[in-house]
Amino acid sequence: MRQLLLYAFLLISSTAFAQNAIEKIINDEYEAGHFNGSILVIKDRKVISKINKGHSNLQFAVPITNKTRIPIASMTKTFTAILTLQMYEKSLLKLDDKITQYVPGLPHDGQDITILDLLTHYSGMKNEPIQAYASRYSTAEYIKRYAVKKDLDKAVSFNYNNVDYIILTRILEEVSQRPFAVLLKENILNPLNMDDTGVISESKIISNLAYGYHNYTFGSGNKQDTLYNDPLVYLSNYAGAGAVYSTTDDLYKLALSFKTNKLLTAKTTSTFLTKPQKNEYIDYARGYPTISFYYNNKTFSKPVLERRGSINGFNSLLLLDEKFNNAVIILANTDTGDLEQIGDKIYREVELLRPTTPLAH
Repeated sequence: MRQLLLYAFLLISSTAFAQNAIEKIINDEYEAGHFNGSILVIKDRKVISKINKGHSNLQFAVPITNKTRIPIASMTKTFTAILTLQMYEKSLLKLDDKITQYVPGLPHDGQDITILDLLTHYSGMKNEPIQAYASRYSTAEYIKRYAVKKDLDKAVSFNYNNVDYIILTRILEEVSQRPFAVLLKENILNPLNMDDTGVISESKIISNLAYGYHNYTFGSGNKQDTLYNDPLVYLSNYAGAGAVYSTTDDLYKLALSFKTNKLLTAKTTSTFLTKPQKNEYIDYARGYPTISFYYNNKTFSKPVLERRGSINGFNSLLLLDEKFNNAVIILANTDTGDLEQIGDKIYREVELLRPTTPLAH
């Protein structure tokens, strides 16, 4: 009994210290003009810190709250990868299928690209120009215009791009005969009660959706620097590569589903989500490509799964341990902060915390 009481005291003290340390990190970043957004920190599947700072709309001084929906940019790709793996589990497609089986009209030199190549960014597809978001395109129109192979005389290597996942979006739509937004809602959002997550549509008014602001400082500027309204682009064109909005609470529901196997089987999770699919450490992404994440075994004391996103002022970050017990989730609607640096500081505080379950005695 005495040991349990001592453990409880140490646990409470440790958690309180971590909470204070995390709050100080965020307050310091906010006061320096380096953060505007939401943060959720999980230790052993328990919330130890939830912080909202700044405004979702600077013009009208609308504060960010737990219900503020923020576009998550390339974190969207995790949702698209999960949908692909769900279809794989149902034998509706195979990861070594050639993509021309589902998407006609691709360049002749793209005939040998597989679904796995798209998922891990080894397709050899060229990055799209900024003009790809100046007008509204369906996924089919987008692919017809911007699906182009690059460096035809060189061996295919890792190239992070949005085209891969927009092609994946089109494959999912073809196989399911449903629009991406409907497919996402039916197979991920509804089962997990992710009520504050969806796909951006310029033709709809989305309540509580944050505005985006940028100045491209990423932690190097200060509070006096001018912020600019994000350009008027068609975010919906990013489709399964970057068109989803969410909240930190909803994103934790997604992360927890990997633990509880609500969306994917344990076998699929261990085979594809937590296991590198390529034996190449990508410095840009800080990890080996899995399907959905990057497996980072260099930055922290134990490996983590990373996912990040950035479109103009909208920036996102997700750090998860391999067993999906610990998480740092950050969403921002400005690019004034270095989320990688902020996330690392917070995750190290999580690592220092004692386990939140009693020790054996």
